[in-house]
Amino acid sequence: MGGNEVLAGIEKEKLIVIFRGVPTEDAADVARALADGGVKFIEITYNHCKDDPEAYFEEQMMAVKAAVGDRVCMGAGTVLTVDQVELACRLGAGYIVSPNSNDAVIKRTKELDMVSIPGAMTPTEIVHARDCGADIVKLYIVDDINHVKYLMGPLGHIPMQATCNVSLDTIPQFLKAGIKAFGTRAFLTNDLIEKKDYKEIEKRAREHIEIIKANS
Repeated sequence: MGGNEVLAGIEKEKLIVIFRGVPTEDAADVARALADGGVKFIEITYNHCKDDPEAYFEEQMMAVKAAVGDRVCMGAGTVLTVDQVELACRLGAGYIVSPNSNDAVIKRTKELDMVSIPGAMTPTEIVHARDCGADIVKLYIVDDINHVKYLMGPLGHIPMQATCNVSLDTIPQFLKAGIKAFGTRAFLTNDLIEKKDYKEIEKRAREHIEIIKANS
C-alpha cells in the first residue's frame, strides 16, 4: 500500500497496537490473536536497549509478517534515525512512528511514501512536526484529557494521535476532544503474553475496536 492508502486506513480504523516487549518466539501467536480480534495496524518497535536494535526489529518484523502480513499493515515504532526508516521500508513497513520529531526522519519517511507519525508534546513541537511533513502527530505523554482539549482549540486542524492513557474508558473522551487515532499497548499485558492467553488478547483487541466504532 502507498502512503495515502495507509493514511486513509489509519484514519478509518483509528487503532494501532504497539508491539513492544513481545518475545520473538511468541510474536507470531500474539500477532495472530490481534488480527483475529480485528486489528489492522501493528507497530513493531525498535528496542534501543538491545545490543543490536536493528537486528531485533528485523526479527520481529519478519515473524509478524510471516504470521499476519496479509491481514495487517505493519509499521515501525521508536524510530530515531534515517537508517532505521530505510530498514523499516525495506522490510515492508507502511508507517513510521517516533517519540520525537526529527526533521530528517520525517523527510525520509515521506520520500519513501510512508505515513509519518512523529511525537510531540508542546504546541511549538506539534506545529513544527506538521510543517516538516507529519501526517499525524503523536501526542507523547498525555494523561489529562483537558490538555488535549486545550491543544485542540488552536491546533484542531492538525491530526493527532493519543498514545498514553488509552483505555476503554478514555477512548470516548479522546474522540470527543478531537483525537484522530490511538496507539496503545495497554491491553497487551506481559502476563497475558507469558500465559499465552491469546483468546483474551483477541477479546481485548475486539473490545477496543468496538468502543472506537461506537464513538466515531
